[in-house]
Amino acid sequence: MPRPPLDRPTLITTVRGALEPQPWAHALWEGGSAGFGRADQWSDVDLQVEVDDDKVAAAFAAVESALAKVAEVSLTYVVPEPAWHGHSQRFYRFANAESWLILDFCVMKRGGGYKFNEPDVHGRMPVLFDRSGLFGSRVVTTDRAALEQRLRGRIEALRVRFAMFQVLVDKETWRHNPIDALHFYQGLTLAPLVELLRIKHDPLRSTWGNRYLHRTLPEAEADRLAKLMYVATPDQVAPKRAEAETWFNALADELMARTQLVPPG
Repeated sequence: MPRPPLDRPTLITTVRGALEPQPWAHALWEGGSAGFGRADQWSDVDLQVEVDDDKVAAAFAAVESALAKVAEVSLTYVVPEPAWHGHSQRFYRFANAESWLILDFCVMKRGGGYKFNEPDVHGRMPVLFDRSGLFGSRVVTTDRAALEQRLRGRIEALRVRFAMFQVLVDKETWRHNPIDALHFYQGLTLAPLVELLRIKHDPLRSTWGNRYLHRTLPEAEADRLAKLMYVATPDQVAPKRAEAETWFNALADELMARTQLVPPG
């Protein structure tokens, strides 16, 4: 018999019910857009759990067993390890839920590294339970002085990299290789420009690329960037690249002239 439709509250409650009774599960919290109060009707469910180092497999087993009672898992993606964040992560899609209601479930060893429990960066994440003080005594605070120094070094590095490699975009336009030209334009022109814009408007999340960028930039800068991002024909790459270069250089000068890039906490 088909399962009843699965909704967001049921999904969160099911995972919590599977993990909270376990003595080896120390904290469970919701990340992603929920940390910024932006979860909407199209949001997925981002859940992270901290467990004893030898209980990673047990955590996935407990959650998958609980899901089987309320959901029809139609697709599972296991993130290859080592993952970029150093933890174990799986994504689940459900036949009895809307396609966007995906469970993004990350299991973190207690002895593992950074757990994204830095409110300045990741927002005030809804905590479902916390027996280990991960969001209390162990919460991470941003070293703003160190970040200030890193960002200034990063701007200088981006200046050199940008100046060095713009010719790669130009060469491919001269060769009439639009695919290669667009590839380099996106990676070597737009990406560093976006990073400078993030440093200007959102320095604590300067490495987040385009994620949430529409919420970060003032309307005029967002419109200007969107016009550079959307390339309709190959002959637009060269003039858009030139405009982006002018903006990048002006922005780098503006940022380095500032006395402070990172606002006080």
